[in-house]
Amino acid sequence: MIRLALLGFWHVHATDYAAEAEANPETEIVAAWDDDAERGETGASDLGVPFVGDLPGLLARPDIDGVIVTTKTSAHPEVIGAAVAAGKHVYTEKVLALTPADARGIVEAAERAGIALTVSLPRLSHGYTLAIRQILASGVLGQVTQVRCRLSHDGAVGRRWLPARFFDPGEAGGGALVDLGCHPLYLTRLFLGGMPASVNAEYGRVTGSAVDDNAVAILRQPSGALGIAETGFVNPSSPFTIEIHGTAGSLLYGIPEPRL
Repeated sequence: MIRLALLGFWHVHATDYAAEAEANPETEIVAAWDDDAERGETGASDLGVPFVGDLPGLLARPDIDGVIVTTKTSAHPEVIGAAVAAGKHVYTEKVLALTPADARGIVEAAERAGIALTVSLPRLSHGYTLAIRQILASGVLGQVTQVRCRLSHDGAVGRRWLPARFFDPGEAGGGALVDLGCHPLYLTRLFLGGMPASVNAEYGRVTGSAVDDNAVAILRQPSGALGIAETGFVNPSSPFTIEIHGTAGSLLYGIPEPRL
């Protein structure tokens, strides 16, 4: 049995990951922590586990093998760093960190310590991604010339179901592109193949918030191929879509049905 501590109820996926951990017969959540004691006590009570306000003390416990990190994004280097230093394996919500230097520091520390570090990038293993990679490997599309991936939702409009903290640059570190936009960004890069030669982004603030709620990034490959990653918190009816165009054919997914 892998015994886990849930670190932080800041992110909306904290309860989702907790439910998945509890549903797995090989994992068990035994404690929870949050830098906001009231939020942490409420979350821990909902999970039926004790709340521990002392993070170093919690991480020092021998009955904890790993942690799920769902703190505010800006706290990832500190919290993940502490978990790694304590010898705990880490599963963390994306993004890993807000700067390349912090991300590299976390990865290098985990490698030195022999710690398993996993970032939540679930769409890498979804069926459509695996199928698309097979199609690209077959060469049937020819040379890839353009990839477009779009993922958005309505968290900033209508019911505005995203918590206000998601629009706090000091905690979230950014808006739609940093959070939801990770998925179309890593898929676009994956389908293009290799790291881009350049990346440019445009940020929109439809709701006037302090962070972007509407964003597009353009990736340029050395081959001349272009990638377009689109995201937003202001779209109630936009389907998740993938387009891949090549010199010999095109591939479409989710326009609008989830089929290739």
